[in-house]
Amino acid sequence: MSTRAGSGESLVRRALPVYIALALALLTAVSILLLYALRHVLLILFVSILFAAALSGPSEWLHDRLRLPRGIAAVLIYVVAFAVLVGVGWLVVPPLLGQVAEFADRAPQYADRYDGIRKAYGDLRRDYPALPPFDDQMSRLGNAILDRAGERASSLPGNLFSMFLDLLSVFVISLLLVTNRMRLRGFTLSLVGHDHRDRVAEILDRSWARIGVYLRAKVIVMAIVGALTYVALLVIGVPFAVPLAIIVAFGELIPRAGPWLARIPLLSIAALEGPRTFFLTLAASILIENLKGYVISPFVEGDQLDIHPLVVFVAVLVGATLAGPAGAFVAVPAAAIVDIVVREVLVPWRKEQIADAGGLGEGPLRPAGARTAARS
Repeated sequence: MSTRAGSGESLVRRALPVYIALALALLTAVSILLLYALRHVLLILFVSILFAAALSGPSEWLHDRLRLPRGIAAVLIYVVAFAVLVGVGWLVVPPLLGQVAEFADRAPQYADRYDGIRKAYGDLRRDYPALPPFDDQMSRLGNAILDRAGERASSLPGNLFSMFLDLLSVFVISLLLVTNRMRLRGFTLSLVGHDHRDRVAEILDRSWARIGVYLRAKVIVMAIVGALTYVALLVIGVPFAVPLAIIVAFGELIPRAGPWLARIPLLSIAALEGPRTFFLTLAASILIENLKGYVISPFVEGDQLDIHPLVVFVAVLVGATLAGPAGAFVAVPAAAIVDIVVREVLVPWRKEQIADAGGLGEGPLRPAGARTAARS
């Protein structure tokens, strides 16, 4: 009887790790699904952290120089930024409306060029009969555009209200983070052992400083690229310079692919103006991008986000897949934080493990001289 009871207990003991592993796997799957379901909330929280990090430097300066409370300093910075946006809008909206009206005036010219493209496609189709009819292709494209525009128009009020709530949430959360950052930092450090507290504090401060400088520098780079694009379009003679320059400037929010994706409307309008305008616009875009890469970004951004381009590209792809353009925008600073954790925490921890393992035995990574010294 005791033997059976002992064998039953041994079976339970052997099965217990399996049950624990299954329970942990189930909890992991549930956690991943929960994080995916809350990705919009997490995105708002991370964007708020970005804005709070960008505000912390100027607000600390106002706090030290003018003795303003950090909350009031952050609100003052938001008010100044909003006033700047209103001023830019006051300067941009009138020419923007004028260029929209100009687009309506140019519609007959674009219609004539459309007929020319249609005839050229017909000539090409006579040589390649397998090509579908041009009118059918344009009809499908037009129907798709109209359907998409109808969907967007019907959902516009709800999207605007949702955007307003998101912006309000970012505003409130970022203000709370700025005013309570030191308290949150102290609480986080209280959860860390005394031996590692200084190291964790250094990593937190470096991460906070890097993402703050990154966002402030990104705004400056956007303004410079937008201004250079606007001047180049005026010199070349490309119509609708104001909206196209704004689109190109906002394309800088998404690294690598964003600037060229934002130039698709620009190059399309330039192509409608003729081959000369198209090639001049393409050359100006390449020149501005090289100027940004070799002069503007190194001078403004420095090496604040010294991340390998492959990591940046993969991070942007993952962020865009999970949360669209906003996810692509936050992917780079998120990758920078992960990069700091890997370099400052995981790599030293792994090196210590390897060193400890090498000191205990003659592992394959232990130098031969160390083995000889150990034997002696």
